[in-house]
This record gives sequence, C-alpha cells and structure tokens, in this order.
Amino acid sequence: MRTVDFCIEGPGRREIWGTLTQPEENRPSAPAIVMAHGFLGFKDWAFFPWLAGFFAQGGFPVLRFNFSGSGMGPQTDGPFEDLEAFRNDSFSKQVEDLRAVIACAVSGKWEPDWPAPKEILLWGHSRGGAVCLLAAANAPAVKGVATWATISRLNRYFYEDKKAWRERGSYPVVSSRTGQKLDYATGFLDDVEKWGREGDLPTYLHNLSVPVLLVHGSEDTSVPPGESKSLAAVYPQARLAILAGADHKFKAAHPFAGPPPVLLEAAEKTVEFYRGIGPTGKGPGE
Repeated sequence: MRTVDFCIEGPGRREIWGTLTQPEENRPSAPAIVMAHGFLGFKDWAFFPWLAGFFAQGGFPVLRFNFSGSGMGPQTDGPFEDLEAFRNDSFSKQVEDLRAVIACAVSGKWEPDWPAPKEILLWGHSRGGAVCLLAAANAPAVKGVATWATISRLNRYFYEDKKAWRERGSYPVVSSRTGQKLDYATGFLDDVEKWGREGDLPTYLHNLSVPVLLVHGSEDTSVPPGESKSLAAVYPQARLAILAGADHKFKAAHPFAGPPPVLLEAAEKTVEFYRGIGPTGKGPGE
C-alpha cells in the first residue's frame, strides 16, 4: 500500500486536508471509499488509518480527510489549531466539504498516476455518518453508504440549551483528547435548526436510493443504538448490524494500539457490504 497526502480547496476557499491510501493492485474498476470523521474527530484519529489500510487491502482506494471546520489542518495529531474554523463550522459546510472530496475523486485530481474511480462508496463515524447520508442524496457517483454509530438527528439540542446558546453567543465544547476548551458560534445552531425544519434524517432518507449499512454497538452510550434502528425502520434499503459489546469507539482508543475483535468484526461486515453492491448501486438480488 502507498499513502499520498493532499489538500483541495472546498467551497468558500476552505482548505480540506486528506490522505489517499492506495491498494497494491491498480484496479481501474474499483470504487473509491471516502471516509468522514465525527464530532471532535479527524482523519488520523484512533483506528481511522488502520481502517483505511484494511479497506485498501480489500482492493479499494481510500480517501480520508479533515472537514475544513474540524480545527485540524495537515497535522496527524496534536491540539486543535484552527479554533475559528471550528467555531464557525456547520453541517451544511461539512456536506459541502464531503461533496468537494467526492468531486475531486471522480475528476481524477487526487493522484495523477491513479485512475479516477467512476463510483464512490461512503463511510462515516458518528456525526460523519449523518453527513454521509445527507451528502449521498442526489449524488450520482455515490453507490452505497456505511455508517458506524451514526446519529439520526441533527437537531438534537434541548430548548434550554438553545436558549443559553443564543444568550451566550456560543456553545462550549471540551476535547477529552487535548483538554482544549472550544466553542460553536450561533451559526451552527441556525444551521442545525434549518436541517431540522427541512426534516431530520429519518424523514430525509427519501432522497436516497442506494444501499445503506448501519453498524452500531450495543453498549454505545454516546449515541444509543436506537438511533441506527430508527433509520433502518424507515429506509427499505438499509441493513442493520448491532454488534454485541461494542461501544461508540468500537473498543478502540487514541492513540491506536491495534484492532479489538469487535472493531475487526465491524470492518469485515463493512467490506462484505461494499463488495455486495452491484455496479448500479444496488445490492445483490435487488
């Protein structure tokens, strides 16, 4: 395998830093997997580099990237550096960033010596799963979406929290990884409420027409498995996999010390799902 770092310019001239992991065999027909991290995550968090390598060993080129508002630029670890970008992030910007990475991949701009994929598969963890589901709508190149521990609602803040948020002008966030005190501006809340008015994920899925795999841990206390279950209940093309004993991080930690059995199980189920997607974006037998 070979890795190549890249930086593309997203909407609003926002910088999107990423890493391409190439499989050993150059297969022009292989779809590319684009990985989206979650809240306070980044492209090199915990098991993400390992998972990109696992997907590449399965024959898929893989792009993982930092959302422009993640607060992380080209660095692979360390503190959040762009606190202003973090403060002014939004779900809409993240959807735009993901679509920009997809456009970069299918146009062949990511690596001159690697053929541009005709098809894209998405993978997202936690909040990144929701962003993948939103970005996949009306995106012809996307043929399937796998989510791990996804949220099902963007508008998930209580009334009193929203009221205090607007009165204070920001929403405080503390990173357990770095100990930094971060915050979101009220623009994030405005955007969340816009998505909520348009329809949160269970009602938004009518915009999708591709297979979806929803993987969730039975012991996830950060995002309860009921959130994936609620999506599976309303989307006919969804497959649900609740993994016994898995938590929100699938028993992994940062820094990463190797894959626990339940993380390996999640990875294997995801590769199996991707391999079962036909060239038209439909699962086998559909």
